[in-house]
Amino acid sequence: MIYEYLFSPISVKGLYFKNRIVMPPMATNFGIVTQQSIAYYVKRALGGVGTIIVEGTPTHLFHSKKFQDRLKFLTDGIHKGGANVFIQLTIKSNPQPRRDVTDIPIDEIKSLIDDFVYAGKVSLEAGFDGVEPHGAHGFIMNQFFSPIFNRRNDEYGGDVYKRMRFALDVIKGLKSIANNRFLILYRHTPVEWRDGGYSLGDTILFGRELKKEGLDILDISPSTAPGSYDYGALAKEVKRQVDIPVIMVGKMYVPDLADDRIRNGYADFVAIGRTLLSDPFLPKKIQDGKFNLVDSCRQCNIMCHGYLRRKIPISCIVNPSVGKEFLERGRWSRELR
Repeated sequence: MIYEYLFSPISVKGLYFKNRIVMPPMATNFGIVTQQSIAYYVKRALGGVGTIIVEGTPTHLFHSKKFQDRLKFLTDGIHKGGANVFIQLTIKSNPQPRRDVTDIPIDEIKSLIDDFVYAGKVSLEAGFDGVEPHGAHGFIMNQFFSPIFNRRNDEYGGDVYKRMRFALDVIKGLKSIANNRFLILYRHTPVEWRDGGYSLGDTILFGRELKKEGLDILDISPSTAPGSYDYGALAKEVKRQVDIPVIMVGKMYVPDLADDRIRNGYADFVAIGRTLLSDPFLPKKIQDGKFNLVDSCRQCNIMCHGYLRRKIPISCIVNPSVGKEFLERGRWSRELR
């Protein structure tokens, strides 16, 4: 088999993964449950990716009955396409300016935790294989873990164990409703690349506590790491010291490298993002030994990140059909020949 490690199956807590390729959560501005969004994700499932993590979704949306009903169309479509499906849970930004998490009242913290748990319950009922709280990239949950942003002196701030409590309470709450029926993931940036920020050692302690609360998979996303840093070294160390399945993020669009990372124990899964925009059928093509036919990402950021900054739906300079999948009416089958 070509790239036998990348395409080897694995099971985590009873959930079968057909391969190790994960489509990570990437914002689109399509709306989560619109026809446009559903077709976009289903096409990537048909392209052979083993797992899709739907883009960051604010927990307050899960209180809408219309949103709840539409989620089932999303999960059904992705499952029929052949992929497992998770959804990333985020916190809606407070409209009032807030410098950091230090001043969030305790009752609001408890409410945020309840929202995560409710979103998990809705996700389970909608057919997701699991959920992923977003604790990376400097967003609110990540700020709770940061000694730079979190200067609280109560149970949610202080030493490293108090700073991890918000995330632990979320995981504990989600695990209470999962009842072994779906998996809990957590996305985390392993090092805070600023003076006074948290270290990889802090992350190891955090990962062990997350595991104690029942976390199933740790999604290691370095994000702000210096460009020359070996992203794989971070994931490998977390996997080794925490002893938990790990998703590795960062520059895994070259299949030889991705296969090598799985083979040598750096991670259990690799996330491939923008190249699944430029070519939804990347997994099938490389598994069939047709890597020369892949429409590779140019890493130009013009119509993906660039459009996000302009708050308009994303597309791709290599693949202008991104966002137009719902207009294709089944023509995807031609690309599988």
